[in-house]
Amino acid sequence: MRYVLHIIFLFIFCCNFLIAQKNKDTLQKVNLLKKKLESEFDIKNYKSDPHDRLIFELNHTGFLNLPPTIKQDNLKSIGFNFAFMFDKPLGNSNFSFAYGLGLLSHNFHSNADFIYVKDSIKTGLLTTLKPFERPYTLNRFAQKILEVPLEFRFRTKTDKQFKIHLGGKIGYVVNDFRSIKDNDGKVRLYHIKNVNKLRYGVNFRIGYEQFCLTATYYLSEVFTSNGPTGITPYTIGLAIIPY
Repeated sequence: MRYVLHIIFLFIFCCNFLIAQKNKDTLQKVNLLKKKLESEFDIKNYKSDPHDRLIFELNHTGFLNLPPTIKQDNLKSIGFNFAFMFDKPLGNSNFSFAYGLGLLSHNFHSNADFIYVKDSIKTGLLTTLKPFERPYTLNRFAQKILEVPLEFRFRTKTDKQFKIHLGGKIGYVVNDFRSIKDNDGKVRLYHIKNVNKLRYGVNFRIGYEQFCLTATYYLSEVFTSNGPTGITPYTIGLAIIPY
């Protein structure tokens, strides 16, 4: 009888030992899984993936430092900007560097008439801006600019990202024209004289996830030395970043 009790006691002990060992192994696996998950989402060790590579902007576009008699139509001066960017995260930090290629459509609606005047001192024709002296329903000066943007970017290490982009861009005016519609009909005039083909300036974005406020101030002037001096372009609007 005593022998049987010893066998039963040994059997119960072994069962308890095996159950405890199994629970210990399960706990270790849970702890390992927990550590793995924590390491994957560890803020200090988090390495950012490339973001903000496709950018669409709907902007108000205009000129600063216009002559007093020239009035811009702000409601009609709407432009569009598209950029494809390569985003390079800087290690495990919140920062990245981006570069790419963009195309800006800059539209300037106003009462300005472009007048060409022959100058006896300077070579070629001078371009001046004067108010239209006849009725019109459309008067637009449009430019298509191919740009290379360079940006430093900050993004929070959160599921929903707050972001700031600051940088510059340099571009070239690949096309420019005027669209005029008056009582005589509609006409489009290409290759406006004395337009400065070089564009460069600073740009800024701030936003959350796919939506940002955006602004660009150009340091380069709209016209060359044979045109009105001091006039510079700008854009301000909303950026949508789907990818």
